[in-house]
Parts: sequence; C-alpha cells; structure tokens
Amino acid sequence: MNYEKSEAKLVQITSSTKETIIVPAGTSMEVAIVNAAPLDADISLQVEAKVGRNASLSLLCCHLGGKEISYEVKIAQEEGSRCEHVEIALLSGAQRLNARTKHLHKKKGSFSRSMFRYAAAGSALVDVEGSVEIGRGAKGADAHFVAKSLLLSRDARVRMVPKLSVKTGTVAAGHGAAMAPISADELFYLESRGIEGKEGRRMILEGFLLENAASHRLAGEVKEALERKISRLDGI
Repeated sequence: MNYEKSEAKLVQITSSTKETIIVPAGTSMEVAIVNAAPLDADISLQVEAKVGRNASLSLLCCHLGGKEISYEVKIAQEEGSRCEHVEIALLSGAQRLNARTKHLHKKKGSFSRSMFRYAAAGSALVDVEGSVEIGRGAKGADAHFVAKSLLLSRDARVRMVPKLSVKTGTVAAGHGAAMAPISADELFYLESRGIEGKEGRRMILEGFLLENAASHRLAGEVKEALERKISRLDGI
C-alpha cells in the first residue's frame, strides 16, 4: 500500500505486506504502523520510505503480534529533510522478531533520529540490525541511532547491532545500544508511593516503550494497543 500527501495515517497490520511511504518535497507526514497479526501467524513486513527535499516524516512502528516476524525498513532522505523513526516491540511467549533497518542520508543538510525500544518476555527473541549511512553527497547531515531493550524474563533474548557508515566529512553522527532488566530502584520508588510490584513493573514497561513516541500524533492509538498486550502478560 502506498501513502502520499497525507498528514497522518494509522496502519493496522494483520498479515504479510509491503508499505511504501512517499513524502513530497516541502510537506510533512506522520505514519504509525501497528503489527497486530494473530500470535500464531508467520508474517513478513517491509516498509520503504522516501522523504523529499525539505520534507518531514515521523514514522512510528509497533510490533505486538505474529509468531515469526520478518521485518525490513528502508528510509531514504533528500536535501534538508527531517525524519524521526521510532520502533517499539513487546514480544512474549515464543515470538520471534528478525528486524533489519537501513537509513540513508543521500543529500546535504538532512536530519534524523532513530529511537528503538524493545521488551521481551517468556522465551521471546528479538534480533535487530540497524544501519545508518551518510552518503558522499550528504555534507552537514545530522544522524543519531539509539536502541534500548528490557529483558522481562531469564529466557528472553535480545540482540541489537547498530551500524554507522559515514562517507563524507562535516557531519554529526552517533549510535549506541543498551540492555537491562527492569530497574530495582524504579520499582522501589513506585512502591514507596503505594504502587505495588506488578502494577509498578507494568507502568515502567509502558513508560519505557512509549518514551520516544509521546510527540507523535497517533501515539494514543498505539498506546491503547500496547496496553492491551501488557494487560495479558504473565510474570512481570
């Protein structure tokens, strides 16, 4: 499915598909994609976005459904464009997410922030490789990529590999990844204010996953879908 010249779009995914997002020069767009596939379904999702000159894209993707999820994202930016790319995933049971993202700065003066948050419970597995490339013609580009994850059980596994390729000078760029269980200090703080363990863990989880999505116009719809899944989680 293709999207052009639209201010905001919410896309509910229940089966394998390819989404193409085109942001024409000088325009702005917000797109939220929610993977709500049945938990016994194997799906393949591809997202390709092209951000035109002096255009702006806010892309929010949330993975909740599917059993084996194959996911690929490609974003290309032109001169003076801006892109905020937020990824969220909450997996449980035996769910598997294999994700590959590629963000290309093609022309000068482009700006991007890639902010990924993952949480895995049960025996879920998250395998992510995210790359940002600043091409030879992208002088003055500003690109940063950060991925963080929460491990909610002993058997859950998360692998995150950030990659950065810079082929020109005079740029601002960085990348990083971090992984941890839910903070005992945060739980203690909530308990000291009357919020018991299980509810506190759920609050921390929701806040962690949605932190970078707050400014997105469709964050409320994504939050509702996320809350439904959190309410069904056991052992957190």
